[in-house]
Parts: sequence; structure tokens; C-alpha cells
Amino acid sequence: MGEIISSISFQDNHVTWVQAEVEKSQIIQIQRAVESPLPFVINYDNISKPTTVIRIANHLSALALKNHLNTQNVRFLLSARFGLVKKINVDSYIPENMYETVVSAELSHELTSDLDDYIIYRPEYVREYNALKELLVFSVRKDIFGFFNKIAREAGMSLTHINLNCFSVDELFRRFYPNQIGQSLLVNFTETGFETVVSDETSFLSFNFKPYTKNLNNINQLDSGEIFSAFSAMIDDIQRPGPVDSPLYSISQVILFGNSFKALWLDDLQNICSLPLRILNPADNSEWQINSEDPEFGAMGAHRFVEPLSNIF
Repeated sequence: MGEIISSISFQDNHVTWVQAEVEKSQIIQIQRAVESPLPFVINYDNISKPTTVIRIANHLSALALKNHLNTQNVRFLLSARFGLVKKINVDSYIPENMYETVVSAELSHELTSDLDDYIIYRPEYVREYNALKELLVFSVRKDIFGFFNKIAREAGMSLTHINLNCFSVDELFRRFYPNQIGQSLLVNFTETGFETVVSDETSFLSFNFKPYTKNLNNINQLDSGEIFSAFSAMIDDIQRPGPVDSPLYSISQVILFGNSFKALWLDDLQNICSLPLRILNPADNSEWQINSEDPEFGAMGAHRFVEPLSNIF
């Protein structure tokens, strides 16, 4: 018997839940794969309402009961949009014991309230170039972190991890495809826009969000032409980022996934994109054996569950 993990991914007003048994021999047995809209959008106004925690917790409890999902050993995955992912450059001569001071000084200019209101996390990430070191830092308000902890407690869940999708998807991609060389753009089709991660064979490089429209229209309100146009504009922004002389990244391929992505779009998207496109299908890799007892997690639909699956790692 392997370890049974329930992984729940939260987006604006949607959750995807994967329950899987993970064995040491790199075998993952998908037991359940569930998608569900939430009662309302998770935003700062709703988080501050006293009934929000109870309503979302009740919704998750009902999902668990209906779909026979395990509420022990639960992991939550949050969109990186719930916080701030930032790169900070420091002179290579600055000693490491001063990094926290530099990071705090930089963040104090960007965050909207006192640093004590935030959880600040700096992964083990350092890139060097031109006598500079590039540090990576993520910050999230403590009340947002506390909000999700309260949901777990109210739903009677044993919550073991709260992670960020930009880092977990990067990790899944490199574990499933360890022989990829060069930089890949991972594009998550969410309800209101593209969440993008740039990854190479060794590490996470960047995270960004680009809405489909200026008004943050839901993807279900748009026709395919509008979605394709937004995709083309997003690629152009990354390839030709404003006044700089050359692109920030040298992307060799674009990987598509997400609960709002439709596989039938692939050919049309490829026709408007000069970079090669492929769908991130977790079942299509040679490093891990992915078996599924749930037909929702099939060969044609597994891309919808990349986020919660990534949280297993």
C-alpha cells in the first residue's frame, strides 16, 4: 500500500480535487478526480466575510461525501495570484546573511501594508549573471493563509500542506519530462486568464498572469476567436516585452493545460503561434506510471487535473 493523498486546487471560483495513492516505485493510482464550481469567487472582499469559510467548507464536505473522497492527509494548492512572486537582484558581494534585509527593503516598497501582515517565503533559488545574484521571493498575506486553514478546520480535514501552483506545476513538468532541454512556457487556462510559468531543465524561472480581457471576463463568456486572440497577444508579450532589445527568455516550446482548456483548440492555436505547442497530459510520460480508476481522469481529459496532481510532489 502506498500513501493516499487528497489534493485540492483552488482557482477564482473553482476547485479541482484529485485523490491518489502514490507508491515508491513511481506509480500513481488516481482514485478520484472531481471538478466543481465554488459558491462564489474567492477574492479579498469575500474572504473578509464571516460566512465565507463556512460556505466553502460545507461545499468541500458535500463534495467529499458525494464522491467518497478522503479528508485525511489533505493538501491545498493556491494560485500564485493570491500572493506576490518577485525576483530581487543583489550585488554578488553582498553576504548571504544580509539577503533578508535586502528582501524586506524591496518588498516594503511593493506590499500594501506592513511586512508583519505577510508570510514571506524565499525558495532555495539563486541565479547569477553580470556580477548580480537573482533571488526569488514569494509573499502572501497572513489572513489569506489563515482563511484556507480555517476552511480545512471547519470541513474536518487534516491539512498537511498549503502550496503554490507556480512551483508545483514547474516541479511536475520537470519530474515527468526530465530530459527536456531549454526553456518551456507552461500555460494554465484558468477561468479569467492565462497563468504562465517559464521553466528550464533545472529550475523555475518566472510566473505571470494575463487576463483574457481587460474586464476579467470569464472564459465561458468568450468565443473561441477571442480566446485565440488573447493567447496570441500573451505569446507576443513574452516574446517581445516592450522596449527591451531582445526577449527575456528563449522559449523552445509551449505546454498547455488547465481545467478551462479544450484539447480541440490545439490545431487552431498552433496555426497562430510560431512556437511548437503540446498538451501537458500527465498520463503521457515515461518516468511515472499513472493509472486511473476514475474515467474523468482519462487520456483526453487529464490536462484538466494537472494542478492538483502537481501538488502530490
